[in-house]
Amino acid sequence: MVRILSKFARDKDGVAAIEFAILAPAFFALMAAIFEITYFIFVNTTAQRAVENVIYEMRTGYIYTQIKASGNLPPEQYLKNEICKNASIPNCLDTIKLSIEKYDGNYNSYDRSDDDGVVDAGTRETLMRLEAQIQVPSVVFGNAIFGKENMEITAGLTFMTEPY
Repeated sequence: MVRILSKFARDKDGVAAIEFAILAPAFFALMAAIFEITYFIFVNTTAQRAVENVIYEMRTGYIYTQIKASGNLPPEQYLKNEICKNASIPNCLDTIKLSIEKYDGNYNSYDRSDDDGVVDAGTRETLMRLEAQIQVPSVVFGNAIFGKENMEITAGLTFMTEPY
């Protein structure tokens, strides 16, 4: 009996397979978590850039000529279309919510639109804040990492329209 146990203790065949079986799940979970976080950073960056592009159009007055040229497309729908077109986020138009806040000369908010169907794109020399909230579906471990099945991206910027 002792002879069999000592032979078993000296045998090294299959050690690598056992180590792989123990470490593989943790390694693949780590790789999936890295992918999920990288995806979240990518989506956040593209959403912020898309909002910045729309804000540039608002600052320079370009948005007003586009809305008039498109046959009175409501500003809210135009803004959502432009953000989602540039953001490349799945189901963006279904989940995006816009908020536009205007400020007076003393930086006090006097008008806020919270996705009520009417978005005032502002007039010249108006201090404003545009914020977009988008629900992004999780890829692998979103519920475990972020505590939700969908990640919520918030992208926004405060700006002043130019005297066009």
